Amino acid sequence: MVTDLRPESPPGTSLKSLVSGFVLTKQTEGKSPRTVEFYSENLKRFLWYAQKQGWTNDIRMFTAWQIREFLGYVANEEYRWGLAGNGSESSHAKVSHTTIHHYFVVLANFFGWVVREGFLKETPTAGIKVAKPKVKVIKPYTLEEISKMLAVCDHDYEHNAKFLGSRNKAIVLVLLDTGVRLSELLGMSLEDINTSNGNILVTGKGNKERVVRVGKVTQKSLWRYLMHRPQDTRRELWLSEEGKRLKCVGVQSLVQRLKERAGVGGNGSVHRFRHTFALNFLRSDKNVRNLQYLLGHSQLEMVRRYTATPGMEDALKAHEKASPADTMGLH
Repeated sequence: MVTDLRPESPPGTSLKSLVSGFVLTKQTEGKSPRTVEFYSENLKRFLWYAQKQGWTNDIRMFTAWQIREFLGYVANEEYRWGLAGNGSESSHAKVSHTTIHHYFVVLANFFGWVVREGFLKETPTAGIKVAKPKVKVIKPYTLEEISKMLAVCDHDYEHNAKFLGSRNKAIVLVLLDTGVRLSELLGMSLEDINTSNGNILVTGKGNKERVVRVGKVTQKSLWRYLMHRPQDTRRELWLSEEGKRLKCVGVQSLVQRLKERAGVGGNGSVHRFRHTFALNFLRSDKNVRNLQYLLGHSQLEMVRRYTATPGMEDALKAHEKASPADTMGLH
């Protein structure tokens, strides 16, 4: 993306320079590489839109109306960021309220930092209210849906796409078997994989490390991927076809394409595997503290929302036998 803004402003008030300073601050605060990338990529899009609209590069001139205009663009533009086709946010469909809220949080954090650094007296986001996304009933992938996606991977592998087929299958199975976040998946290195017992070292939020595990099926899938992965000096586990580090947009796009090719509908993409893992784990092991550790949640309350879905399913099945209208013998 082009991020140069014209005309240039003094470094102390330049939006472009302050975005760079903000990203550097996140790095020095010890934020994970994926968190830094999250802020950086979202702010690059804000810079792109500012340039497209011909806005000033002087941070002192930004208003709440411009922030609202940007959020409106995110919410309503069909092909965002000048893209079309298979880009992660170039879809014809409108984005979710969650995505809009994410952009607002990024901008609120950025402008709040600018105020604390003394470059602004007040943030233009102060008067803007974006409601938090409502908590929805968690809908995991079904085993049939996952089987269909894996079948697509196997088809690719058997039709001369050895690298892509093996990589995509390994990614799907690791996500299913561990429930790791997308940032944790992409943070894995070759040294983090213990091939003797299936343990994987992951780095979660706040750079906190924990160990997760994959079963025999996923271990075999990882082994096959490693056989076709380029044997170069890169230590990142997941690579693109070009041999570069796989990025968030790459995983989001590959999962979306797998869903489309497999005929799997419904909302959600990568994070939906986390829900699938959590709910299936709870069906086998009722200990929510075990799940809390495996998911890397600092608070047990974050895990309790997963317990609602099995309860809902049990209640709906019980209703099949206890429907008041049915038991009355009505016709």
